[in-house]
Amino acid sequence: MSTHSPYLNPLWPDAVWDVSGAFVDDMELLFFFDFCKKVLNFEPYHIVHGSPLCTWNSGRVLNHLLRESDEVSNAVREYSQRGIALYLTFTNLMLKEEHMKNVTGNTLCRLAVGSNPTGRNGVILANDILKEHLRREYPQLRLISSILKITGDRGKGNLDVYKRLADEYDEVMVHPDDALNYDLLEKIEDKERHIIIVNEYCIRNCPLRAQHYDSLSQLSIDYSGYNTANFTKKQSGNGCQSVVSLLTDAKRSVLALNTPEIAKLRELGFRHFKLQGRGLANAGTIVSDLMRLVLNNDGDDENAMHSLCQTFWETNINIQFS
Repeated sequence: MSTHSPYLNPLWPDAVWDVSGAFVDDMELLFFFDFCKKVLNFEPYHIVHGSPLCTWNSGRVLNHLLRESDEVSNAVREYSQRGIALYLTFTNLMLKEEHMKNVTGNTLCRLAVGSNPTGRNGVILANDILKEHLRREYPQLRLISSILKITGDRGKGNLDVYKRLADEYDEVMVHPDDALNYDLLEKIEDKERHIIIVNEYCIRNCPLRAQHYDSLSQLSIDYSGYNTANFTKKQSGNGCQSVVSLLTDAKRSVLALNTPEIAKLRELGFRHFKLQGRGLANAGTIVSDLMRLVLNNDGDDENAMHSLCQTFWETNINIQFS
């Protein structure tokens, strides 16, 4: 990535940006990447993560994730041609040995191995059986410990758990509640191998996080038969679906980080920042977050970036898959 573009945010020019939307918002993400590369002379992100609907997937168990095989293979190829690494989100907690034969999951892994010019393609996961399967069958893929993993292992705030996961995985997702736990973060070694979500939509110290993850994993395994009513009833009084709570309740406000907080994390040595877009029906929010965080911001008497962003949104350029 070029650090000479005046359009790149100078607060963290060496940040590694990891965005959600693979196999859902490919056209929009590729268009934004090409726009920044060709017009602004820098690459706006370096990793894209996601998964079509399949048994191994969790956290994104939604109808609009259904994809045809040619859509999947085309997306993998397009990211590969641009040197964008792909992280498959196979975060189901409930997987058993019988699920290791899943056709979609194994096919995606083969595609990720076969189109891997950066050597960085990997899998975000939370299940130990799947971890061993991937190590055995696809050793070329990097293994990334999911937030579901550190949540399930009760690792929030526990340095020993982070150390163990760093020994077992190539990269480790930091629990969102630990993103502001600076005493803990200072003690983490190999900070560049730890990933921090900067736009987490969930509430701080959510008491239902582990139950939510379990529910999503069960839904993924039995998409048409699992009854989500029990969890939905619990969630209704949790505050996470209340805009008022998310914006005004100090104890239950949204976990998204502001500019000084991200700058502090960079000062501590963290470089890998993740933009999640779980459950979104389009790429608007993801692209807006990229513009807000990756692009340089205007000064008080400037409007150049505002004009540039407007140009992007109004530009009608169709990306043609080759």
